[in-house]
Amino acid sequence: MKKNGFTLAEVLITLAIIGVVATITLPSLMSNTQEQQSITAFRKAMNTLNEVAQMNAAVDGFDYGGITNAVQNGLPASRDVYGNTGVLEQSVWGMMYSKAQVDVTKSGAAGAASTISPGGDCESMQYVIAFRDGTMLCYANTATNGNALGIINAVVDTNGKKAPNSVSTCGDINCANKGNKAIRDQFRITLYNSMAIPGRVTITPNGGFTDDGGSRDQNNAARWAMSK
Repeated sequence: MKKNGFTLAEVLITLAIIGVVATITLPSLMSNTQEQQSITAFRKAMNTLNEVAQMNAAVDGFDYGGITNAVQNGLPASRDVYGNTGVLEQSVWGMMYSKAQVDVTKSGAAGAASTISPGGDCESMQYVIAFRDGTMLCYANTATNGNALGIINAVVDTNGKKAPNSVSTCGDINCANKGNKAIRDQFRITLYNSMAIPGRVTITPNGGFTDDGGSRDQNNAARWAMSK
């Protein structure tokens, strides 16, 4: 007799196989998608930070290396950054407020006690600036000319307060071992002169960069993401 269609047992076995394959592959696919979203948002944020510094240097005469206002680098968020003189205050907040699309209502104090900070690596920072695309910049209040090297330690959070709010790590110098790599939503960066540099660095006497030893694994992750 000619057989038409499939038996119930054959259908159930097929569905079971599909279920097993989905269980194995879906987490990996979701992880890859989230990783790519973080990388794309990080690269966009870095481009913005570089463009802001270069534009501000051309229009207002200073970049990250010219920051002089530490106390008001981010507070209060509603302050007039041009004041009564019409001259832009030399702060990170002044630069971002005047040259980028910021969300004033979500910008201000960072740290563990902050209600607007995304947490994670941002808890070690003092200020947070929220951009309208959902990313956040957290940075330290050491951004002044009192810092002889003129560097600003910062963190880019690619999705704001959404989880996981943890810093990306590589596990090795090139992020080659997928089992060790953990690309999350936060990346450590350094703001220096007119540049946003992936990773946490120090400046050598000849003006070059060297790794901050305590951030080497996180530095590798940020640099790997920028190379994608």
